[in-house]
Amino acid sequence: MISLDGLADLAGLAYLVIFVLAALDVVFPILPSETAVVLGGVLAWQGRLNWAVVLLVAAAGAIAGDHLSYGLGRWTRRAGQPRRQDSKVARIQAWASHQLEARGLPVLLIARFIPGGRTASTFVSGRLTYPLPRFSAVTVVAGILWAAFGTFLGYLGGTTFHDNTILGTALGVAIGTAFGMAVQFGTAWRSRRAARRHRDESTAEEASDSDEHLAA
Repeated sequence: MISLDGLADLAGLAYLVIFVLAALDVVFPILPSETAVVLGGVLAWQGRLNWAVVLLVAAAGAIAGDHLSYGLGRWTRRAGQPRRQDSKVARIQAWASHQLEARGLPVLLIARFIPGGRTASTFVSGRLTYPLPRFSAVTVVAGILWAAFGTFLGYLGGTTFHDNTILGTALGVAIGTAFGMAVQFGTAWRSRRAARRHRDESTAEEASDSDEHLAA
């Protein structure tokens, strides 16, 4: 994990690190962008960084990264498809594609808080040539909400553990991770429920058509 604690005295460099991580983790999900934002919030509570600047640079980085992923999706098209169609990446991209076609804007907002959802939804948006004005509008909102959420978690960690930067950051990251998992499970449950309802309706229609045919 890249620590901002040692960079707190060099505020400009710390803000740059937050921006870069928030921008590039959509392409390299291993980068700890959420951790960086939460840590920035902790340091802001301690008076070592400015919380408003942390929020702004995190949001700007997230928005820039979303558009980078969108551009890569449009550029790669077929080359961006996973070779193994049964891989986890393929399944996530297939889910994102289906959700975008069915629901559009709300999916891009919700996917921001789902592990892996941001990368899949933004990349697939580009591949599907989703209208850029709509994409930009919702990713701006999503980026601001995500940055505000991470900064708030950092503040919460700071108020809980005060000068213990590590524990404060760990608390914020743990809460953020739990929230992301809850959103993911909730979305999956709603998708399964909708699929089951659609299947039941299709079965009922087939039974009705069969009864009408027999009656005739």
